[in-house]
Amino acid sequence: MTWWPSAGLYPLVGAVDQGGGWLYDLLTKLGVRAETAKTVTDLIVRPVGILLVVLVAVLVARYGGKAIRRVLERLANQTATHSGSERAGARVTTMAGLVANIWRFFVSIVAGAIILGMLGVNLTPLLASATIIGATIGFGAQQIVRDYLSGFLLTIEDQYSIGDSVTVDTIGGVVEDVTMRITRLRGSDGTVYFVPNGDIRLVANTSRGWARAVVDLTLPGASAADLDRVRHIVEGAAHAVAERPEFAEHCTEPPTAVTFEAADATTLTLRLTLHTVHSQRDELTRALQEEAITRLAQAGVWPGPLSEAAAPTS
Repeated sequence: MTWWPSAGLYPLVGAVDQGGGWLYDLLTKLGVRAETAKTVTDLIVRPVGILLVVLVAVLVARYGGKAIRRVLERLANQTATHSGSERAGARVTTMAGLVANIWRFFVSIVAGAIILGMLGVNLTPLLASATIIGATIGFGAQQIVRDYLSGFLLTIEDQYSIGDSVTVDTIGGVVEDVTMRITRLRGSDGTVYFVPNGDIRLVANTSRGWARAVVDLTLPGASAADLDRVRHIVEGAAHAVAERPEFAEHCTEPPTAVTFEAADATTLTLRLTLHTVHSQRDELTRALQEEAITRLAQAGVWPGPLSEAAAPTS
């Protein structure tokens, strides 16, 4: 059995270093004293390793943040194109910056934990405590987490904005404020509703894109005898309203032909539609209804039958 003079240092090596790494093993095999090998490892290998961890963390945080911004801004462009919202791009850009900051924070935490481990700090108790605390908070704050996640997705997709008229489930109103956690609506009677974003499952937005003003006219059944004349009167009323200065700019399509909707023994229903924008739909609907009824009344169709209008007066 061969005896090496340095063999008696092996217990000391184990005491001085707990896994000093490949450089430590190499130095000790070359006959360098354990204390010297430990010092070299601490002064060269660990600082270099920490510097590499910091460098990698900076690169990952920087280019990962850029990748997140590109993906979310591309989504913002698609959302703005489909929704027609001018603020969609700005809102998603803001959210992209927030997500990028969260990503950098996460990378910093991971890099910090790695560096502490390289310095010999025992992270097991810390990680165990963080796991327990995180599980407790996550279990107790599931609804809050869901609200914030839903708010983030609502913002990214730009489903509605401040000032839009929406119906959330069974609640209708104008959006007054949108945060990451709640949406505030004001109903037509002035009631203010606070809706958690996590509870929103169905949204109807009546403030986006185009709309149609729809008017149903219920006429006496005798009108069916001269239906073509009635349609001509109603279409004339629609064209007259569409050419008014207050409506002409947004009535980009000609009035739809008057359609026959329903009839019974005493009445029949005709429907007239006109293309417009959401902000003018209600006003345009009232104007169409008033003009159509006025012209029908002048022609003797509303409310009496055509035969009475055609009868000579004495």
